[in-house]
Amino acid sequence: MKNWELILIDDGSTDGTEKILQHIAGSDSRISYISQQNNGLTQALIRGCNLAKAPLIARQDADDISLPNRLAQQHQLLSKRPEVGFVSCFADYIGPRDEYLSTVIRPADSIEATEKLLNERLGPPAHGTVMFRKSIYDQVGGYRPQFYYAQDSDLWMRMAEVSQIAYVQESCYRFRWHENSITGSGRSLQSEFGRLGQLCRKARREGQSEQPWLEQAEQLRAAIVERRQQPTQTFDSAAKKSSQLSMTYLIACQLVANKDPRARSYLRQVLRHQPWHWRAWVRLAQSLVSGEKRDARNEV
Repeated sequence: MKNWELILIDDGSTDGTEKILQHIAGSDSRISYISQQNNGLTQALIRGCNLAKAPLIARQDADDISLPNRLAQQHQLLSKRPEVGFVSCFADYIGPRDEYLSTVIRPADSIEATEKLLNERLGPPAHGTVMFRKSIYDQVGGYRPQFYYAQDSDLWMRMAEVSQIAYVQESCYRFRWHENSITGSGRSLQSEFGRLGQLCRKARREGQSEQPWLEQAEQLRAAIVERRQQPTQTFDSAAKKSSQLSMTYLIACQLVANKDPRARSYLRQVLRHQPWHWRAWVRLAQSLVSGEKRDARNEV
């Protein structure tokens, strides 16, 4: 796997990332560094895919981990299966401190996997798990700028309408949950864009125009951009904090299910800000009881 290109899109960072990436790009001719004004993930994805010269494009999110075998296995799967337009893999969900949370698996049969994506909204376990043919990407129109969030599920559905999806049958990707990720801080907006993507899919299936739903997505996107440009965002900050704490609670719940004592620090974080969160109190009690039982077994 020596014949590759890496395109790094810096979407307006202000934390010294630019110097680091310039240094990395200068050390290897296969690496390209692109800096742009902060325009959001979708615009960065569109730019990166437009610049890509290779016939296959693999996604990678900055806070996730691709295991060393990921690209080779996905490349091999696409090489053997011309009817498959894009591939993914199993994924391990991990916490902010690399805590194991769970593993998401998907069907081995590509026809079943494609049907589940189209009809049950059961697609790739994370955006960054996917590798796709650029020819299929171009054929369906690529990422659509109207989708500030859920741009991935909108693209996967359009790809699945003209090709199949297949999954490497092992975990090759680690997807990180943390309170500042889109999964944590933008869940409600992500759901709304996902709903609009489903309505676009329904319109295509019934031979109707997607335009009304694309216009709604564009209006929602414009409202998000305008709101984020405002100097004061008191309401948005409160809503964002609530969403972040919801993600912290979900991480804690999974750790409790795994009998991982590190759940307690996340639950205490939730309770510091929301002492009335009775479910967090229940989970904390479950974690403490589980820990006492484990200690008692160890003593025996």
